[in-house]
Amino acid sequence: MLKDKTLGIYVHIPFCIRKCNYCDFPSYPGLDAIFRDYTRAVCREIETVASKHSDMTVDTIFFGGGTPSVLPADCISDIMNSLSANFEISEDAEISIEINPGTITGEKAEAYRKIGFNRASIGLQSASNNLLRFMGRIHTEEMFEECVKLLKGSGFHNINADVIFGVPTQTMEDWQETVELVLEKGVTHVSAYSLKIEEGTPWHELNERGKLPAVDEDLEREMYYWVIKKLKDAGFRHYEISNFAKPGFECRHNLKYWTNRPYLGFGSAAHSYIDDVRYSNEENPCEYIGRIAEGVLPVASSEYIGAEEKLSERFILGLRLVEGVSLKDLEREFGSEALKKYDETIRMLVGKNLLCFENDMLRLPQAWGWILPIRCGLSS
Repeated sequence: MLKDKTLGIYVHIPFCIRKCNYCDFPSYPGLDAIFRDYTRAVCREIETVASKHSDMTVDTIFFGGGTPSVLPADCISDIMNSLSANFEISEDAEISIEINPGTITGEKAEAYRKIGFNRASIGLQSASNNLLRFMGRIHTEEMFEECVKLLKGSGFHNINADVIFGVPTQTMEDWQETVELVLEKGVTHVSAYSLKIEEGTPWHELNERGKLPAVDEDLEREMYYWVIKKLKDAGFRHYEISNFAKPGFECRHNLKYWTNRPYLGFGSAAHSYIDDVRYSNEENPCEYIGRIAEGVLPVASSEYIGAEEKLSERFILGLRLVEGVSLKDLEREFGSEALKKYDETIRMLVGKNLLCFENDMLRLPQAWGWILPIRCGLSS
């Protein structure tokens, strides 16, 4: 198969104002003093790595975190300038930045557009101020509304809202008000995630001690089915288990992850996947800066992804997409013999109505869309 000549770039900004009660992401509050050092380190990493991939064109860039919008706009600009100077970026590239309400100003929104961002992803999570406080969020529903207003006023037409269901104490009314708010504000993309209590978080500790209110799984499932119908009725396409978009506003960057396309990650804790190698950077931002200062790439781990594992991942990640995965495409890429080992498993899962065929597309029935990729057994 011909090498994919397009490349996605992810930049990790590991800073936040306060750690949320459910968050296990590599993000750190109270590190304002190293913002400039971190920015210089990221730019240096970009300069070091870029020469190895001069034959590729960047068509998606995603600044994630953490909370990228806590970083001064001139630091974000420095990183974007480094990317522009060291990579060929396509004219129609999707360039996204994650923003939390309460960290954005009109000046920042204007700066982001001048820097080149054309897509913003807002971490709303809930429209209930009581629930936001319980989750440890720093913003209110009113701050979200102001955030959307500022972004639209600065020329952003592609705006995502992240929302969470299955939160302890959350009611169906809470959830419906949240989704109705993002629709009212005219976003073009919605990411609706089911909360998972992760180890190492305050809520995990409370849960282990029996102090966190239980979530009704039937209610959680009802919330998922409700949002699918609600967003479909509003003109959104359900294209990935947790993601919905107005036609033409699907997140091109995240589609690279779900279809195993190459991407490079810069910054602490960033992951890369290119030339059949997956690697990740040092998580601690101070140690990351130190490695870069020593002239050493900050890679903490790496692994070669062979054909067998790659095929398994194509199944698992492809089944996150609502349209599923094309067996014809997989056969062209991996050969018919490689696919044969999955025949029996696929027949068994189809027989149990855990998978289904539509033409040559193998996909999840909607009823299993929020849990099956982890449990269906195709990773074996």
